[in-house]
Amino acid sequence: MANNLDTATSPPIVHHSNPNSHQHPERTHTFGVVEQRIDSGFKSIKSFARRKTKSSPTSLQEWALPSRPYLEYVRQLIAAGWSNLQDLDDYLLNETAQAELVVSVLDITQDGAPKRWPDIHNELDLKRFMESPNRGGVSVRLYMAEYQSCPASGLIETLGGGLKLDPRFFQWSIHSKGHVFTPSMRHRAPYVSLGFGVLDASTSRTTDAEKFKVLVYIQPDEDGNGWTGVFLFSTHTKINLSPRLLSDPPPFRSELPPISPLRPKSIREIYLESFESVDLAQVTTSPLYGVSFLLRLDCFLWNQIITAIREEDHRIHGISDTTIGHAEEIKKTLDFVKRGGSYGWAGKDEPITRECKAALEEDFQHLVEQTNLLWETREKMSAVRQRDREARWNSLTNAFTYLFAPITIITGVYGMNVSEISGSDSNPRIWQFFVAVLVFNILMLLGLSIGNLIRVQIKHGRTAGLKETFAFAVGTPNAT
Repeated sequence: MANNLDTATSPPIVHHSNPNSHQHPERTHTFGVVEQRIDSGFKSIKSFARRKTKSSPTSLQEWALPSRPYLEYVRQLIAAGWSNLQDLDDYLLNETAQAELVVSVLDITQDGAPKRWPDIHNELDLKRFMESPNRGGVSVRLYMAEYQSCPASGLIETLGGGLKLDPRFFQWSIHSKGHVFTPSMRHRAPYVSLGFGVLDASTSRTTDAEKFKVLVYIQPDEDGNGWTGVFLFSTHTKINLSPRLLSDPPPFRSELPPISPLRPKSIREIYLESFESVDLAQVTTSPLYGVSFLLRLDCFLWNQIITAIREEDHRIHGISDTTIGHAEEIKKTLDFVKRGGSYGWAGKDEPITRECKAALEEDFQHLVEQTNLLWETREKMSAVRQRDREARWNSLTNAFTYLFAPITIITGVYGMNVSEISGSDSNPRIWQFFVAVLVFNILMLLGLSIGNLIRVQIKHGRTAGLKETFAFAVGTPNAT
């Protein structure tokens, strides 16, 4: 069913103006401004010192930062024993605002109607929006934040403090190498990290892929009648793709959806647009159904990468240069789908959840099989190319051997103590030397030929021909 995303009006932000702003300031006001600037300078120096100083065990009173409650919460957890959050604490100490931030907010009401709010572009406006009483009659609220690489500390403070999110969720987003979860804890956490890949058009190679993460946090409401979703998109990359591509077209002679011009859109924009063609009433009861389009998009984009690698290998009749790590990310997502999402998500017993799980599992299982087949084929091609290189090297070695063999023979002849050269009848004749060499070579060729006959008979169950036998004896490549 098609849904029109209504754009709601956000709470107005009032800027109070000073009626005497054009008058010259009084002397007392000037001293006040100077004092304020001095205090601001001291605060900047203290903030710089905090950033440059490594964390050390200090009292909670010294750690307390009233203006940054989420950072204070993280530090209290570290002091209480959760030392695996130390990387997040160090990251949050660097007070920065998010550059090029875009946050889309979509509400789904209790009767299944969508309501989209104007996009938000800074943490201050996002905080004001989250603190305003605008959740009446809303069952599902989705925050979709788009940025480049890693979220700034200001965005983490705003989302984490405003929604009371688990700090381990943000530990993922900053690419921390610290151990955060055991497998059972990760499977039951209400959040997940999805690995995405998109063909990189900025490079000359058609198989290069840009990899990034999409983090999803599903938080049930306190009354249990809805949920809040937080989606962190760590890239601004845009692709030419319509969300209708991943859905079935309407039947012939039925009503068609309105024409939508194809333009480059980010992953966030594509996902937001997909809610125009889903059953929003089902989204309120099944978080997996609400995330299912994002998973199908992930599968589609990985399939494009695998297809591009296969076609390039076929074009060059070899192994093309490409990035690695595709299979690992795809298998992780397949495992997530097999669990039906996170064990901490609601709606596990809903029919739409089971239907989505079965369809997504089928898609990702096929993608994993195709990926494994591709890499197995490339491994076999690599083995063949290695064998061919070794054969060419052997041929080159034999050629040099044949080239220097006459020189070696002549040098050896003139260095021998034979009667024709030394003049002494007590030394052997030169013809005796050549007869000995000829007999020795014939014996070696016969030995190699017989050995090859026996090997072919045992290995292939047939008798080798005369040409094949002697070709192997003289060292011809691919004789067998």
